Amino acid sequence: MSKISDAVNRAREAFNSGRTRPLQFRIQQLEALRRMITEHLPEITAALASDLHKNEWTAYNEEIAHVLEEIDTTIKKLPEWAADEPVEKTHQTQQDESYIHSEPLGVVLVIGAWNYPFNLTIQPMVGAIAAGNAVVLKPSEVSENMADTLATMVPQYLDKELYPVVNGGVPETTEVLTKRFDHIMYTGSTAVGKIVMAAAAKHLTPVTLELGGKSPCYVDKDCDLDVACRRIAWGKFMNSGQTCVAPDYILCDPSIQNQIVEKLKKSVKDFYGENVKESRDYGRIINDRHFQRVIGLIEGQKVAHGGTWDAASRYIAPTILVDVDPQSQVMQEEIFGPVMPIVCVRSLEEAIKFINQREKPLALYVFSNNNKVIKKMIAETSSGGVSANDVIVHITVPTLPFGGVGYSGMGSYHGKKSFETFSHRRSCLLRSLLNEETHKGRYPPSPAKMPRH
Repeated sequence: MSKISDAVNRAREAFNSGRTRPLQFRIQQLEALRRMITEHLPEITAALASDLHKNEWTAYNEEIAHVLEEIDTTIKKLPEWAADEPVEKTHQTQQDESYIHSEPLGVVLVIGAWNYPFNLTIQPMVGAIAAGNAVVLKPSEVSENMADTLATMVPQYLDKELYPVVNGGVPETTEVLTKRFDHIMYTGSTAVGKIVMAAAAKHLTPVTLELGGKSPCYVDKDCDLDVACRRIAWGKFMNSGQTCVAPDYILCDPSIQNQIVEKLKKSVKDFYGENVKESRDYGRIINDRHFQRVIGLIEGQKVAHGGTWDAASRYIAPTILVDVDPQSQVMQEEIFGPVMPIVCVRSLEEAIKFINQREKPLALYVFSNNNKVIKKMIAETSSGGVSANDVIVHITVPTLPFGGVGYSGMGSYHGKKSFETFSHRRSCLLRSLLNEETHKGRYPPSPAKMPRH
């Protein structure tokens, strides 16, 4: 038997033993996870520095802080979330007890992503542990330093049988996907999402897919462009553009395109200085394949700023493209790099039509001082989530479920939604054996005449 089969079987046996059932056990494991993070901050930040050129501050604020917050919220709220939920009764069930009981699904597979390799691997795990599941963790091999760090650390703190870490590349992921799980959560590309879903279908395993897509950013003429561009530049160039909810492209009226370019340039200079390559706050592309892919998107475009790179360090300058043809390659796929195309539209209606002609994105951004513009954009488009007059921040709110729709994914998590995603909400009706007289009307023989209403 392979190591992967062995790990999955042991997780199943450990789950079947019933030891994840008590809330106290789950809370102990979450406390151990929190201890792992606080005691190994240097190793976690070092792995993020090696993989993605993140400094300590960036690593903490973009990845680690959100996981700690999720753990704290979950520990505090778990007794409330796990409590049986009474429901409204019908006329016939007044004497019965009716409620929804949350039970663990069983053995869950969590496949992490490489762009935020700590957050997007551990944060989903928090909800899965809280719900009482065994969890097989598969970090992305693309962020290899973080994958190795997690494979070393997790078994030192968490139950080794219930929470194994499977390391490796495509062959290992392919093998683990042949196993039967009770839920699979995958974060990554739409193309691989289809592979995961096809593998899950063989076992009728439900999936949560956190995918991506081209998240549009509509900038109205009627807004403070200085503030809008600062916020957009922050969200776009964070982690060198390798963020699933980064604003992918800007839609604006041609009359403000040049102003947007100038204000984005100013923000880049304010954030990263004259020489961006020397900035400790600016990231690098994860590997050579993605580096080549992103520079391929710049070629042949009208570059208004940036457009330079260094292959040896996988550095790509913050790049702004203007007058971009919607048919060009850079507008066909998710960019996932520090390249911002600007596409001109003549009206809000045209922007909405442009968005609706494409696959539903993971996030949608609209900048305007006019609440009617914002509300119209929300009412007439579809996306996983929306932030108005800012970017990315909606995914940091634990009470707002984070997930996609259509090609940007299915299902969601964060906060209570994580607990629900990894639980089966079981409908329960408890009735007494007394009062049989009240039920006699349901038994045969049936009356010859229909009752009159």
